[in-house]
Amino acid sequence: MPVNKLFGGNLPVMEQALSLRYERQGLIQSNIANIETPGYTVQDFSFARAMESARQGSGTLSKTHAKHLDLDPVAVSSSRQFSKDKRPVDLDEEMIKLSENQLMYEIAAKIVGKKFDGLKYAIDEGGK
Repeated sequence: MPVNKLFGGNLPVMEQALSLRYERQGLIQSNIANIETPGYTVQDFSFARAMESARQGSGTLSKTHAKHLDLDPVAVSSSRQFSKDKRPVDLDEEMIKLSENQLMYEIAAKIVGKKFDGLKYAIDEGGK
């Protein structure tokens, strides 16, 4: 059975969700780090819109040959649709976004872990 069909095909979706959450976490941390930088404006992207785009496969290239190179993560992140909001960084708002994003990342990682725990249990107990 192909890995992408494991767990009803949800594994690639969860992988993309974790990747987007990780990318957004770095972006929020960058906002906080640049809070004192003159002229710096908040950078963010809509997680829901990015997930929908990923689900539809838009913005990604498929590898049709084993020797094709992967996309540069910096180039991929620069192609993300960032919010057009040009405002200074609000520390309280960024801290809320940071903790929400961290919590959602942990939940997604826990879901993936539980799915593999279930698979491990089925393998271990199935042989008895």
